[in-house]
Amino acid sequence: MICGWLLLPHRAQAKSKLSASARLELQKGPGTEGCLDQRSLSHAVESRLRRRAFREDVPATLFVKIAITRDRAAWSALLTMHDGSGAFLGRRSLTTEAADCSALDDSLALVVALLVDSPPPPELDSSAEAEPAAPLPPSSAGKALPNQAANARSESDAKAASGEAATAIQLPPDTPAPRAPWRLQLAAGASFAIGVLPGFAPGLELGFGAKAPTLPELRVFAGWYAQREQRRAELDAGAQFDAVYLGLEICPFEQQLGIAQLFVCGGQSLGQTRARAFGFDENWTSTHLTFALVARGGLQLALSSHWALRLGGRAELPLDRGVYRYGAPDGSQEELFQPSPVAAVLDLGLVVRL
Repeated sequence: MICGWLLLPHRAQAKSKLSASARLELQKGPGTEGCLDQRSLSHAVESRLRRRAFREDVPATLFVKIAITRDRAAWSALLTMHDGSGAFLGRRSLTTEAADCSALDDSLALVVALLVDSPPPPELDSSAEAEPAAPLPPSSAGKALPNQAANARSESDAKAASGEAATAIQLPPDTPAPRAPWRLQLAAGASFAIGVLPGFAPGLELGFGAKAPTLPELRVFAGWYAQREQRRAELDAGAQFDAVYLGLEICPFEQQLGIAQLFVCGGQSLGQTRARAFGFDENWTSTHLTFALVARGGLQLALSSHWALRLGGRAELPLDRGVYRYGAPDGSQEELFQPSPVAAVLDLGLVVRL
């Protein structure tokens, strides 16, 4: 598919590869400072061709200008080609939604190498007799046909000059990125839990994630739930509960969909719940350690190259649930509160990519 548009006809006169050269110019837009530079690209192209392709001591038959840009969803490399006389040859682009722009490196070097190595068409033999033109049918006689031909040529030239005929090559998001660095992220946001404390418990959560280029992301998270109260109205007594937690999870699944990224994680959390009684003859304060298995899923929306909005939810399966009881006037023990067998937590926050 690539070769079909790479073998473009050169309008300059044919010259041997040894007596011709190409010129390369690479420009990088905001946010692409870490992308492939011109020197590295030239070296990669010449390594593929096994010869010097960019020389200043011989005339140039091909000029290739490349502009690398970054938007919220994709990296793009726009190639514009001119021949040695400056005539426009075509415009093409490579685009990928991969996490790192080095996913463009190999494909870009290959495209430029094929462009530089494409042989020009053979020169026409001026001594050969031209074949007589076929006579025009009577219905085509008159001045209308030359005007139509001129209009067709002008429309074609206008499309070429404006780049309307340009086509894009989309590289898969999982294209290997050889220079991809570790991905580090900090997250901060609000959380809302049901089943951890009495009622609906708001809180705050902080997280840190690290991902090697070929490994799943590893996340550490910690949070706090605001104080909630459970009462026995008939006794005008009860207890106030709050909790803190620390967790570790691994995220083996990620899927990029434009500016959105889906993720699924699994892990565990260790927490401490504190209960402070009030209104009883004896008011005690107690703490209980909790351990739970965690399954999390969510959506991350890119706001810029360094900021994203995260919406997620997780289910927690506690392996040990504390039961909080109080002594009734008749001497029996009655339950005040016990966490749910499965707790649900919703989180919403901002992510900064370091």
